[in-house]
Parts: sequence; structure tokens; C-alpha cells
Amino acid sequence: MEKFTYENIQSYQSFSTIEEMDQAVRGFLYLHKSSLSDSTLNVLTFIWRHSVKVIGVSFAKYDTIADAIEISRRTVIRAMKKLESLGIIKKIPTARMNGKQGVNLLIIQPFQSIDQLKNNMSPHDVTPPVTPIKTENKQSSLCENKTKPSYVSNTENGVDYHPNNDSELNMIDSIDIQHLDTSFLPESVHKDFVQAAKPFFSAMDIYKLWKRVLIAYHKLNLQRFLDDVIDTVIDAFKQTVFAKKMNRIHSTFEGYFYRVVYAMLLVEVRRENRGYLYDFIGE
Repeated sequence: MEKFTYENIQSYQSFSTIEEMDQAVRGFLYLHKSSLSDSTLNVLTFIWRHSVKVIGVSFAKYDTIADAIEISRRTVIRAMKKLESLGIIKKIPTARMNGKQGVNLLIIQPFQSIDQLKNNMSPHDVTPPVTPIKTENKQSSLCENKTKPSYVSNTENGVDYHPNNDSELNMIDSIDIQHLDTSFLPESVHKDFVQAAKPFFSAMDIYKLWKRVLIAYHKLNLQRFLDDVIDTVIDAFKQTVFAKKMNRIHSTFEGYFYRVVYAMLLVEVRRENRGYLYDFIGE
């Protein structure tokens, strides 16, 4: 049984970044969400949200989880058994310094992606076999190919699309990216941010601004999800627009916005850190 110390907790860190952890949980949800009850989903979400100080590791008590999401302790235990059986969560018992049983470490496990699953399959599991040409095409994007491929593999949707001729690829290449509307943006760009920004910017410019938000968010290592502070991000955007209208921006809009959103998220980090030591001792 592990000693319940911060150093031991750190040794169980299961991801390098919060983004990796988020991708793993979303992968598990993609496969198993339909088989999980609402209470089990809520338990997983709670653990997910409280696994950012040591990325992938939560040390919340069952009673703490039960109180937070308003279910019984017994229901939490059942949910944990379900999550363990699916390989989503691994539970590690700990002991306090006085030898008594401590809380369990709840460790989110890495998710094996579709590409990894394919690599682990035997040659007999794949029909037809993947040819070298097909593999090469999968590894390069439409924008990166200097020679036109014989087909384009849309691995995200699991569908291979075969254009009839080169004209369709030429048509895509000829589109001015600044003319794309916001419906082309990836789902990772928060819809509320898109709504706030689209009266002022093109889809591509919104995407660049959102990348600045992600850089600030990951650099500051907030405990909360980005969804939880999206109002702060939008306020930072509005402040930047106002500054632009008042001719206060003497650099780029993008750079000024980054500085504002970083400063405002830093305030959120300081609020979190005020109570973190007390929460850690209380557990």
C-alpha cells in the first residue's frame, strides 16, 4: 500500500498534458458513453475535473464525490467498479503516515486510439491489407501533399473518399480560406467564443484567436475545464475589441488579446490556489 504523500501521487501521473488527458477521456466516452448510467458519467466527470494538479490523478474521497454530485456513497462505489471494469479508471489504495488506510488514488488510464488499435491488430484482422501507398496517403494531409493522391482517406469518420478526378481537389485548393464561414471550424473551438467573435472576424481569424486561448489556458494549468471559464475568455475578447475601437492597440489584435486573456485567467488561477493547500490537507 502506497504512502499518501504528494511525491507518491506525482509518480502516478498518467499524462504529460491536460490536453492528452482530455483526449483520453473523450475517447473512452466515445466508446462507452451509451453503456454508462448518468451517475457513472457524473462520477467520471468529477474525477476528470479534479485530476489536473497531478495530471490524470485524483485523490478525492468517495464521500466527497457523493456530496459534490448529490448521490449516495454506495452509488459512487458502484460507478467506480464500472469504470474500473472498462479500464477507464485504476484505483490505488494508500496509507497515511500513521499507517492507517488513506484515500484511494483514482488514476485515469491512457486511451488506445484507433490508430494504435490498428497497429496492434494481426495481419489476419485487416481486410484488405493496407498497401504502402495507402499508408503514405493516410500520413499526409491534403494541404501537405505536393503530388495529388489517388484517393483521400477520411480517417476521422472512418470513410475512404475517392474523388472521380483531380478537379475536385483543384476546387478545394482554389477556395480562399478567408471566405470560409464559421461552420467549417472544428468542434474544439467553443461555440460561445465563435458567437462572440464571428461578427468581427473570419473563421480562420477566430481559429487563430482560439489557439491563443489554448496556449494561455495550458500554460497556466487551471484546475477547471476551459468550459468553466469561457465567460472570462469572452470578456477578454470584448475588452480587446473595445481597446481596438478606442485605438489603444499599437501591436496586433491577436497579441493584445493573448495578453488580456492570460492576465484574466491568471486571476482565476490565483483564486484556485488560495484554497488548494487547505483542500489537500482536508482530504
